[in-house]
Amino acid sequence: MMLLIGTALASSPSCGIADEERFARSVESMEQAARIAGPGGGPTENPQEIGGFAFDDVYRDGDRVYFKLGDHSNVDPYGYVWSPKTPPADDPGDATASSFEHIQGHWYRWSESY
Repeated sequence: MMLLIGTALASSPSCGIADEERFARSVESMEQAARIAGPGGGPTENPQEIGGFAFDDVYRDGDRVYFKLGDHSNVDPYGYVWSPKTPPADDPGDATASSFEHIQGHWYRWSESY
């Protein structure tokens, strides 16, 4: 029984190791999508399956491209950001607190808190 629980936890998409593996397998496809992403801010989101992820939205905001997960079921938005020119930083004038953690190259983990 414990083996089944451990296997289920290891394959859970919310598990950090599983996300790291999915990111590693998906990063090339995500970068291709980032290079052609359009601006966000429209009335509807643009859900996309890219690599091993099903993103709620993928959109460009200036030089950054956001790959959004979460933002449903009372979960603050989170995901990945491709920022090829400068490291992303939280905007202190914005009511939303954003945090960014460097993964590799131009890629960052991103989360927001309202």
